[in-house]
Amino acid sequence: MPSQPRTRGRLPARVYWVRRTMVLGTVLALAFAFAHLLDRGDSAKTSGQATIVAAGPSTSPTGAAGPLGPTPVIPTSTATAKPKATATAPLVLAEPDGPCAAEEVTVKPVDGTAPAGTTVPLVLQLTGTRPACTFEVGRSTVVAKVFTANGKVWSTQDCPSAIPASTVVVRSAAPTTIQLSWSGRRSDAGCTRSTAWALPATYQVKAAAIGSEPSTGSMKLTVPERPVVVKTIQPKPNKNQSTAPTTPDTGH
Repeated sequence: MPSQPRTRGRLPARVYWVRRTMVLGTVLALAFAFAHLLDRGDSAKTSGQATIVAAGPSTSPTGAAGPLGPTPVIPTSTATAKPKATATAPLVLAEPDGPCAAEEVTVKPVDGTAPAGTTVPLVLQLTGTRPACTFEVGRSTVVAKVFTANGKVWSTQDCPSAIPASTVVVRSAAPTTIQLSWSGRRSDAGCTRSTAWALPATYQVKAAAIGSEPSTGSMKLTVPERPVVVKTIQPKPNKNQSTAPTTPDTGH
């Protein structure tokens, strides 16, 4: 009779745990080996790229390219270009179109300084309201006076000859200058030369075109410099000094 297969019983639990451990270890070993292969592949790629870069053409300067040394740095100019100055057109003065009316002219004294005890120039500036017109300067059109807080010192009404008669062009764009001559003395009705000199001080000067509003300036009289007299003294011979007689040389 054929023999019957012998059935085995259930193995102990330890055998199953050993088998499971071996299977798990095999799986882990395979995973580690696969990961190691991947790392080697990445390293090979990186090394290959580094080799290619190193083998490329070098851009650094070599000895044959020029002398060694620091490369000069050319500074970049940051200054901005200045605009070219444009030439200013000269002032074109208007031509007079007729005579000026008195109310169109303003007379202004110019502040000045002069020594006392001599003739003092009084400078007046004339400006108009029109572009240009002619004005007759004279004793009947212009007045001026010098005064202080105590009263009048000098006036063209006493000395009308101080105003020189002339015809000037008065403009609104630029003043016209005229000059009066103050004797430096106080004035009287006859403008005599016997009045006292005006002392060193600051005086007020008022002037106007007759029929227009007056303007005021100042004139400072200073102490005049005294002349320096230099006298040369000639030495006089001493009368008490005796001179020895001169004996002629007779020779032998």
